[in-house]
Amino acid sequence: MAAQAAVDRGERRVSSPVITFEDLRRLCAPAGPAPRASTVVRWARDQGIRYRYDGRGGIWTTVDALNAALGLHSAQGDTTNTMELI
Repeated sequence: MAAQAAVDRGERRVSSPVITFEDLRRLCAPAGPAPRASTVVRWARDQGIRYRYDGRGGIWTTVDALNAALGLHSAQGDTTNTMELI
């Protein structure tokens, strides 16, 4: 019940290693209207986030790829190939 209340308030937590297009939309523009797909793609590219297209006009990425773009390191260290992040 508490989890549903958190979702209703817009405080959705990422519980999966995959970050969906809707998650990226919220990260791209946390306040205001939802941005268009092209805006989200341009934002992700400008931020250095590695992504893939989802086949429905959006993109997706992983928590590891997002962390790498932010400069955060995973427990695996720097030995991971960046193409393996997504």
